[in-house]
Amino acid sequence: MKPLDLIWSFIGTVGLGLLGFGSLQVYQLNANVAIVSYKVDQNHEMIKPMWQDFLVRKTAYYEYIQSPNSVSSIETTER
Repeated sequence: MKPLDLIWSFIGTVGLGLLGFGSLQVYQLNANVAIVSYKVDQNHEMIKPMWQDFLVRKTAYYEYIQSPNSVSSIETTER
């Protein structure tokens, strides 16, 4: 076997090994992204009702504060 053929065989083997390793990493990354995506969706479903309740309460509070006919809780005395 010629030395040049040996070098090309080694380069080909290393190249195929790197391609295999890269494809395995991409597959594992895809699996991890799927897991994280599922967890984010579950978190969103859990937080959504609390966030909507917060927005309703905040809107009601600011409407109460900005209402011109609201009764003040501060008592005043006439002089």
